[in-house]
Amino acid sequence: MTDADQEILLLSSASVAEEFAELCGGRSFTHRFEPYAALEALGGKPYQAVVVAEGYPDVGGLARAVRRLRQSTRTFLLCSPAGEAELRGAGVEAVDDYFIYPPSGEDLDRIFGVAPGQAAMAVEGPPVAAAGVDVAPGEIASLMESACSLEGLSEHVLQLVQGWGVADLRWSDTAEPDVGGEPLLLLDADPPRSLVCDSPLDVSPQVRQKLASVQVLLGPLAAQVRRTEALHRLAITDHLTGAYNRRYFYHLSDQLLAKARTDRSRVTLLLYDIDDFKRYNDTYGHAAGDEVLRETVGLMERTTRPRDVVARIGGDEFAVLFWDAEPPRRPDSRHPESAFALANRFAEAVAKHEFPSLGPEAKGVLTISGGLATYPWDGHNCRELLRHADGALRQAKLAGKNVIRVVGQDRL
Repeated sequence: MTDADQEILLLSSASVAEEFAELCGGRSFTHRFEPYAALEALGGKPYQAVVVAEGYPDVGGLARAVRRLRQSTRTFLLCSPAGEAELRGAGVEAVDDYFIYPPSGEDLDRIFGVAPGQAAMAVEGPPVAAAGVDVAPGEIASLMESACSLEGLSEHVLQLVQGWGVADLRWSDTAEPDVGGEPLLLLDADPPRSLVCDSPLDVSPQVRQKLASVQVLLGPLAAQVRRTEALHRLAITDHLTGAYNRRYFYHLSDQLLAKARTDRSRVTLLLYDIDDFKRYNDTYGHAAGDEVLRETVGLMERTTRPRDVVARIGGDEFAVLFWDAEPPRRPDSRHPESAFALANRFAEAVAKHEFPSLGPEAKGVLTISGGLATYPWDGHNCRELLRHADGALRQAKLAGKNVIRVVGQDRL
């Protein structure tokens, strides 16, 4: 067996890979961090073995995906002494063997030199059937690329199965009392979804095998989608209130303003803050102040339309972008007036709301002041609109607070 034949694929953190390289004594291996990058690498090259370090979710699903891609490739786990008992109880039937980390020289010899059928400590479980007709590596790579969102993954899977000659497909929530048709695939979402065929099925054994291979991949891919979406939410939202953060608000606003330039629609920006917020912080404490900010955002989101954009700009200052999904039907479209009405409705909701963190006499004690600026009259980008809205906000403060002022109010 040549050195190239003995190369393995290691799935681990960078620190484990560095230590593993020292232990290997020059023996060749390829390192990947993401499990889906590992599957893509495996699709393009036959490795002797895949070694997965402890800590990755759905190790069993990953091992089954490896087996589907390359039946002759062995899969091993590296686990801590504390993780050994948990691994034994998990019943990871698709894994050939596991080793305590760091592996001994004898363990490494077995990892690099084990032949099919000679695993020394195979985890008990039924054997995995041969793949028959596998999903092509290019199809697997495209599935992994689509795993950035649940909708993207769902749509790509549907198109892939349609390409195998299965028609009348749709995704259905498995919670529905009667999904109809024959479920072909199950996607671990919230709620779980099944790919259903509404026509009488006459699917060849080869396509059935491909569907089984895709089902094995869907578990790790759905987990990747959840991680990706969670990271995306962290990147674009304010950690305290859950509203969009300032950076993403600029990005999204400029996108919507570009759309408004194209279809000649109108966009109005509200900039507001809580009157005398520092006094509430000083009187009731910062924990109570944080709760007020969260509740205020909740009130704004319930008052506005689903498409409107709510963001925390900083401190107790917030911005809301009111935009119309459709271009105006007539030149005298009254978008600024409708945004003004929504802003005032929110101000009234805040004034009537009871904030538990402010004590039993809290109802009606909070007010907001705000400024409204409208595209295209008051600015052609987000920063110009914010500057004009800030001027209107200062005027509202000078006028006695608890009021929404509009730039160019005669336009209403």
